[in-house]
Amino acid sequence: MYGFSDLLILGCLFVSGFNYGYYCKYVDIYDNLWNHWYAICGCLMLLIVATGWCLRHYKKRQFLYENFYIIFHGLITNVICSCFMLNNDMDTAFYFGFTAMVVIYLPCFSYIYLRCDPQGLRPFALALGNSCYYFGLTLGFALYNEFEAKLCGWVLFALSTLMILLLIINECLHYHNYQNYKMSCDLVYNLLNDEKLLYASNSSVKALFIGRDDYVFKRNTQYLVVAIAFIILLEKSSLHSYTYLHLTWSATYAYLHSQYWYLPFSCYTTGCLMGCVLMLRYKPKLIYLQFAIIKITLTSAVLLVYNDHLLEKCFLFLCLYYLSMGVYSSVGLQMLIESCPFLYIELALAISYVMEIGATEASKYETKGEDIYPIVLSIGLSTICLTLICAILVLVFLPNSKGLIEMRNNLLGIYRQPIKSYTNKLHSNNYFLQLEIPVTSEVIVDNNRVFHQYPPNEKDKQIMKY
Repeated sequence: MYGFSDLLILGCLFVSGFNYGYYCKYVDIYDNLWNHWYAICGCLMLLIVATGWCLRHYKKRQFLYENFYIIFHGLITNVICSCFMLNNDMDTAFYFGFTAMVVIYLPCFSYIYLRCDPQGLRPFALALGNSCYYFGLTLGFALYNEFEAKLCGWVLFALSTLMILLLIINECLHYHNYQNYKMSCDLVYNLLNDEKLLYASNSSVKALFIGRDDYVFKRNTQYLVVAIAFIILLEKSSLHSYTYLHLTWSATYAYLHSQYWYLPFSCYTTGCLMGCVLMLRYKPKLIYLQFAIIKITLTSAVLLVYNDHLLEKCFLFLCLYYLSMGVYSSVGLQMLIESCPFLYIELALAISYVMEIGATEASKYETKGEDIYPIVLSIGLSTICLTLICAILVLVFLPNSKGLIEMRNNLLGIYRQPIKSYTNKLHSNNYFLQLEIPVTSEVIVDNNRVFHQYPPNEKDKQIMKY
């Protein structure tokens, strides 16, 4: 990471988010609330694609890197969506748009996690993909205008066509051996994939380590961690809380005297970019814990300063609320991808996305009334409780990012025993020898091993090479 194909994946995630931004603007601002049929069709298509892909993996016993072929079909569907938008047929356009969005989303994240080396850059790569997706969502939300559907259709058509051209260029580069996108940066993963051992059952994997002294068996926690990852991803859907979005829009108008509908999503995207940068330096567990506590504090502040007649008091707290949510938004996705069995990763991604969309659609039924504070209070308290529970679960169960195969083995309860060091450190634990550490001369053997000669050779203090 990163080559042309990896950057292309980030661009495709931007297009997927751009489509979803159009949809969110259509249903949230223009009050077209009964549009769940779009979401239902999109979710069904997502589950069908994920199930078919998993069955193909099971049959072939290999990961065949078909991501770009699936993305190509999603981009073609996006072009069809833009054509209906150019004809002002928005109802049909969003059926195709939602289908394109989910078909592009799934293979993109399925590809990103494979293209990272085992040195711990996977959290950063997933956070970067998450940032591109929400950047597209924010831009689509800001640009969409129901009364200028043709202009929006041309923008979507241009983006989709550009990505199709780049997809063709990517295939040409691969065909002429200028790049090879059909391989992982994890060498052990590639080896098992070539030998068709990647999708072996858990019992078969454990059988390989029975009787070995350098490995020890512990409790299998794989499916427990997967279930916890789904809970953490469910907390992520609080971004689309209808009550808090309307509260933010009202506070924005009261504070800035202008309507910036995209402000909550722009704050969230800024938080995603911040989280992406922080992933390069800090562990995801620490980032999640810190910003979950900040989110809880900000939610409490909103509940304390809320006043129906002075909504501008909530403005800055709400901006920081969405920003803090964005910082740790990719941790749940990382936890799901790294802990799920290889055979079911695409299906797990599809189910998590369906859960997120379902929670988003359900939030549109949050009760409306003249006195909104009881609703804000109930949603705020439930958000605080859920965030606190998720922070504790992440602190306890989130595994450290490493090689894909090693992570799989650790979740199955297979751990490598610590290697014993046979270096003579007598002078380190003996009081009398600590008074004067012996001086030795080093002799390099075979350019790898170093032999410490004692007493040192006074005639030749230079390093001898053999």
